[in-house]
Amino acid sequence: MKSVLPVKMLAALALVLLVSSATEGRVLSKCELKERLEAAQIQVIRAMGDNMTVNDLIARLVCKANASGFNTSFVKAIAARPKESFTFGHQKQRPVWQLYGVFQLSDQLACDSGMMPSRNVCNMSCSALIDDDVTDDIACLKTMIDSIKPKPKNDITLPLATLNTILVKECRFVVPSRYFAECPTATTPIADCLH
Repeated sequence: MKSVLPVKMLAALALVLLVSSATEGRVLSKCELKERLEAAQIQVIRAMGDNMTVNDLIARLVCKANASGFNTSFVKAIAARPKESFTFGHQKQRPVWQLYGVFQLSDQLACDSGMMPSRNVCNMSCSALIDDDVTDDIACLKTMIDSIKPKPKNDITLPLATLNTILVKECRFVVPSRYFAECPTATTPIADCLH
């Protein structure tokens, strides 16, 4: 009975790997992802800091997507922190969570993988995050951002700690004008940038 949980976790991981290899994805460019996020009109919320602009937020989100190689079908398994371990039988177990898609959204929080309990904030299957269409990925990201609020008493919105899942510290000091220097602007036709 002690080995049932690790076997289930291995089977779940094998299923994720099989799904990700069978799912067709594509690799986006940094500039294309920037354009898609701009078109989605993602808004900065007060909880992100008074000095953050929409351009800063978009640069940080695109920087975060770099962890997936801008690959829409990227799936990565991560072990939970030791304090999130649970006891099964007489053994302490650390759950394994999956990060899905170009933004590496967690099956613990954003979507339902069917393998672990999830808050499923975006009310979607994680498999929707690993196809070649990033529309639902961006919609989920917007839902998560909109759900983050300073936590008054008895509020069921996501805690500010969720910002760490969305805005990784490695991207904190990204300067949009430098980070997107090679991207066409609204006044520069794409054809001019290709020459």
